[in-house]
Amino acid sequence: MIRNALLVGGLLSIATIGWAQQKTADVQVILKADTAQFGVSPAQLAKTHIPFGDQVQALSDQAQTTPRKAMKAFNTAQMDLIKKISLVLATNVFFHYEAFYRADGTAEWVIVSPNEDASVQEVSKLLTELTQFYQGTPLMAQLPKPFALNGVYVVGRPSFVQKRTVRTGDSTISTLEAARLTNRPDTVRYVFFNQLNLKAIPDELYRFQNLEELDLSKNELTQLPLRLTADLPNLKRLSLLENQIGDDGIFFAKNTHLEALNVQYNKLTRVPKSVSNNRHLTSLWLGHNNLNELAIRPLKKLKRLYDLNLYEAGLTSIPKKIRKLKHLTILDLYHNDLLTLPKQMGKMKALEQLAVANNRLTKLPKELAKLPRLTTLFVHHNKLRELPAEMASLTNLRLLDIGSNQFSELPAVVLALPELQDLDLSGNNIQTLPATLAQLTKLKKLYMRSNPVTKDDAKVGPYARVIDQLEANKTEVFY
Repeated sequence: MIRNALLVGGLLSIATIGWAQQKTADVQVILKADTAQFGVSPAQLAKTHIPFGDQVQALSDQAQTTPRKAMKAFNTAQMDLIKKISLVLATNVFFHYEAFYRADGTAEWVIVSPNEDASVQEVSKLLTELTQFYQGTPLMAQLPKPFALNGVYVVGRPSFVQKRTVRTGDSTISTLEAARLTNRPDTVRYVFFNQLNLKAIPDELYRFQNLEELDLSKNELTQLPLRLTADLPNLKRLSLLENQIGDDGIFFAKNTHLEALNVQYNKLTRVPKSVSNNRHLTSLWLGHNNLNELAIRPLKKLKRLYDLNLYEAGLTSIPKKIRKLKHLTILDLYHNDLLTLPKQMGKMKALEQLAVANNRLTKLPKELAKLPRLTTLFVHHNKLRELPAEMASLTNLRLLDIGSNQFSELPAVVLALPELQDLDLSGNNIQTLPATLAQLTKLKKLYMRSNPVTKDDAKVGPYARVIDQLEANKTEVFY
């Protein structure tokens, strides 16, 4: 049996994972197999340490903001730790952990269960890295009681190499060797340098003056030099997905050729100022970064921008000045930490698709009813109990998803949406179905799963006639 434990006190540096040094109380990182030796019981700890999520959920909406931010920052640090450990270990190690924290956010016990065939040496390295991390990285949230976290990770070097996705075709280059050897650089329109472990932009790119699409995703880039947009005058689409580019490493020259930019999964904490130099940009994907705020100033200069993706971008609020993005037709705010939406969103007259699902909204501003072109609205997984009556003026709305909220009845305004084709009511507390629902003659799909009204066989229940009428209207009903 592997036996290893590390008790560490004092001050340790975790600069490698981007956290400042923090002085914390002692933490013990041990194997689950050794808990009896240390006189500790995971089952007993679980009784005194309430799960982090349960404690946060019990707080008021306002009080939840700080611990949620702390958890997001902690998760980012944890992901960096996993990358660091993976460089240290020679083989894969699969492990489950249970971390028990004091109420002040300092770790007390971390109990680790690695896979049985992991070597003594690899487990020892794992415990060393975990101890340094938990010793110097408190979860910066004060909760009423001690709390617990748990999870599963695979670290180390994979026994297989993920196969690179290679695209081929006319006018296409997908390897550095081909980029060097081609004697017709003028014919190259598409370059796919994804998954090449690049740490810098290859000089070979600048041979291709007619390049229109460049994929640099899933590399290790930390810089996007000004030269890329300055010296490739026909570049229209650029993907920097999953790199390591931070705020001080991204630069754009003034241009009128770049139309689509994807910088998801990088290390940005703000909207790059120089993004405004891409005057003909139509699509900007900034999701999966950790933005401190949504700066409108660099965006409002993009008069052709119609698609803005801010999926899981760490946002806690949307500024009133978002109204200045008058040309947006698609706005994605999925998986942020929003408590409210500004009423000024009602001035975004071009908006057709709005996604604000997986936030903490308790109401929608009535001003959303002033969006005449809105066809699609995703607001599922929030805390809504009602919809504004003014939404009846959304006469072009075709898809409405209000699933996983707190509705106890079908919002009356839904019956006033004549063009509605797709309605999702799943995961609420809806008790009844009005017969007038069948008046939505254009409704093609109705989702009602996980509601009291469908807890039994809805086809033989009190609302069977309503469902029959809907199906007679060729509406698919899911329950």
